[in-house]
Amino acid sequence: MTARFRLTALLPALLVLFLLCGCGRYYEGEYTYITRHEETTELVASDSPYYVVHTYLGLNNALKTMISSAAETGTVRAVDYNGSVADDVARVCQTVTREYPLGSYAVEYVSTSVNRILSYDEVRFRIAYRRTPEEISSVRIAMNLGDMYTMMENAVGAGRNSLAVQISSLNVSERTLSEAMEEHYRRHPELLISNPRLSFEFYPTEEAVSKIVRVSFNYTEPQEESVALLISLTERAEALTAGFRELPKEEAALRCCLAVAEGIQSISGQNTAYDAIIKGTAGSEGCAMAYQLLCNTCGIDCQVVAGRSGGSVRYWNIVHLDRAFYHVDSFACIGAAPTEGFLMSDNDLRLRYWWDVDKYPPCSGPLNGEDVVEAYLRPEEKEEETTSAEG
Repeated sequence: MTARFRLTALLPALLVLFLLCGCGRYYEGEYTYITRHEETTELVASDSPYYVVHTYLGLNNALKTMISSAAETGTVRAVDYNGSVADDVARVCQTVTREYPLGSYAVEYVSTSVNRILSYDEVRFRIAYRRTPEEISSVRIAMNLGDMYTMMENAVGAGRNSLAVQISSLNVSERTLSEAMEEHYRRHPELLISNPRLSFEFYPTEEAVSKIVRVSFNYTEPQEESVALLISLTERAEALTAGFRELPKEEAALRCCLAVAEGIQSISGQNTAYDAIIKGTAGSEGCAMAYQLLCNTCGIDCQVVAGRSGGSVRYWNIVHLDRAFYHVDSFACIGAAPTEGFLMSDNDLRLRYWWDVDKYPPCSGPLNGEDVVEAYLRPEEKEEETTSAEG
């Protein structure tokens, strides 16, 4: 038999061995784990229902099934069992409550008893929970990080105080989830009046591949008050941008910048779109959020930038116009000509601002802020802007 023939004959066996042993692989940051086939447990219906198992894996699955249904008691019959039932019961209780995500999340402790009855061992489980049956059944399943982000966004949109999600991913951490929620808030000031503070609990641990993440949302305002504020904010944004949608995008972007700058009556540390547009008092963060809102209302692609200027934290925006990106700092336009902060390139900002250039798109489009102002502002408006800047 030739070496090539022997290798060909061995390939099917090697493939089976590979699948039985299990393997892990990465794909776009998500983790998929392939395990060997586990024994299914059979629930026997009788006056006293019980599970029938033959191996440790079956015993493990039976306890997981009880927990997933929030059962407080359960009975298992180990028939023709392969191994020591008493030793495996102790091991499975420890493993399921410490390493199994739902067990770690929901179970306080498990007590057991093992009795030999004729030709089988009967194992009785008594489970004490730290979560209610409703909390256990409400755990969501996320297939990937995108699902998890969407669940969090929907939860805060509905004003929920907490969310529990089971997910298998090495990229799920307090940092990634916080950044995703921050990005959602920055992108959609019309959906959230302020950025909720988040707290996280991981079961069994943050480092585990498969885990349950419990996210708690702490809001600045009560839900009813938040809804009322959002309604007044969006109505005001619609009024400020009335007619902007019919304008060329660069003019609409300019008009939004002027609307934010002209609406600020006093500069303060307030940091929401509501502060800038309704109260007329804000700092750079509030102005950037307000500009984001007006651009969203006009259908202009925009994002908030977090950076530094003059040794202090500074916020501004990047807009996308005609396949190119530009910086817009509406805060810099308060009491100044719009050319101070409108449609700037990376080179225009490089000596005055600092930002993470790897996080944001490069801004080097052909439009020039001065040319756009010259083209679209009426003479009387230019006079007003000049007077305002001099004042």
